[in-house]
Amino acid sequence: MDLTAPSAPSAAPDGADVATADRSALDVGRIEPDGQPVRQLTHLTGPREPGFAVVIQRSVLNSIHAHGKSDTSVEICGVIVGNLHHDRISPYILISAHIPGDKAASKQTQVTFTADTWNAIQVQMEKNYSGLKVVGWYHTHPGFGVFLSGMDLFIQDNFFNLPWQVAWVYDPIAGADGAFIWKSGKSERTEFLIEEDVALTPSPAEGELAAVPRSSLRTVLTIIVAFMLVFLLTWFGLIWLTNHGARVRLPIEW
Repeated sequence: MDLTAPSAPSAAPDGADVATADRSALDVGRIEPDGQPVRQLTHLTGPREPGFAVVIQRSVLNSIHAHGKSDTSVEICGVIVGNLHHDRISPYILISAHIPGDKAASKQTQVTFTADTWNAIQVQMEKNYSGLKVVGWYHTHPGFGVFLSGMDLFIQDNFFNLPWQVAWVYDPIAGADGAFIWKSGKSERTEFLIEEDVALTPSPAEGELAAVPRSSLRTVLTIIVAFMLVFLLTWFGLIWLTNHGARVRLPIEW
């Protein structure tokens, strides 16, 4: 399947007029939380505002950046993978993985999802991401900013047109990212949140301690070792003084 728009993309492949079709259902504000997994967001880089949110995990964002910087002479693309959740505030999309479009045909200002691209993505989804969804796509605009071109809008309109699917644009030269969501049938840019990757062990309620940062563990161990050294030096110092005639009362008698 070739997702590159034709030279004059005024209509969708099935002949329906994209501009005049009823697209009112394409709006993140109409996504209901019922039926979505409950997941409370933690370790966010910014405040969780009311309304639908786009959240990407730090490791995924770093990986997309690395992919985008691998060749800044052409546009690079892929799909973003994750799930739709909701917390105490509203539904949100969590981007927890991505699949590079390695078999895509790329040009300086254009990218093409081919049939081979989709086949490779499907294999990766079945092999590594069962239970997750393709929640959108990403591509780079090396050196010319964060926006959706006419061709980008054609792709979004016709192939990523579920209310919760997102378009992600990254300019690897400017170092800028942008997320685009569906609002009233149109793709609009929105703020996004980054969730820091924090590995957690089972909670204390499950009989184990929660994960503690390594720096904190090192600090605790250093304090314990220092206390033991001071205690031992003091103890043996008192014993030495006692053995050499000094009248010292030991805090603990043997």
